[in-house]
Amino acid sequence: MYNQRPKVLIVGTFHFEESPDMIQTDTGDIFSQHRQKEVLLAAEKIAAFKPSKVAVEAVKTEEDALNKTYEDYLTQHVTLPASEIYQLGFRICEAMAHEKIYAVDWMDDIGNKSIGDVLEWAKANQTDMYDLITGFYIPQITPELKGLSIVEGLIHINQKERLQVEHELYLHIAQISDGTNYVGVDWVRWWYQRNLIIFNNIMKLAENTEDRILVLIGGAHVHLLSQFLKESGRADVEKVEDYLS
Repeated sequence: MYNQRPKVLIVGTFHFEESPDMIQTDTGDIFSQHRQKEVLLAAEKIAAFKPSKVAVEAVKTEEDALNKTYEDYLTQHVTLPASEIYQLGFRICEAMAHEKIYAVDWMDDIGNKSIGDVLEWAKANQTDMYDLITGFYIPQITPELKGLSIVEGLIHINQKERLQVEHELYLHIAQISDGTNYVGVDWVRWWYQRNLIIFNNIMKLAENTEDRILVLIGGAHVHLLSQFLKESGRADVEKVEDYLS
């Protein structure tokens, strides 16, 4: 139905600073001279996509504050915080002479259990699933970045095999339950809702078929966002390896 569609490039990232996420990474000192060179190279490679808009993993309601920080960076050359939102997102926007950066995330509470609550319940009530998740899945997908450059780390994060295993993790979490007490589903429904809202916010940026939208977001989101975008029939999803290799 739609012959010409906006292009979307999803770059799954790891967090450059400490976060509350289930999957933690250690990049070392992102402000060190060699890491900063690596960040600049990564930004340069990703910017080759020539995005018309850059979307990042910041809460949509905080977009105005995010853009005030971006304006201060451009005009006052303030030091960028450690987060990949700034280290990569701001630098790519600057390289493309963009006046604005876009926040697409959503983190509202819908009364669901937290992931911590779910895993604690599994530890006490469903030890086989808890052991599988914490003993196999989480170690399998936790990036080991020591000795890797930022570009190499991003390539690792975006490997199809790793993304598939990461998606399997969430479907295993959905199986944490007892009878009709669907403990894991209570959190996974929030996870799907969050990603559907991110998808919605991305599509709102596609104002015309010429748009090229770059999405910088945690690697855990890549599988679902790619699925939603492709299956919507409204966007072409670019291959990240074409830009990071």
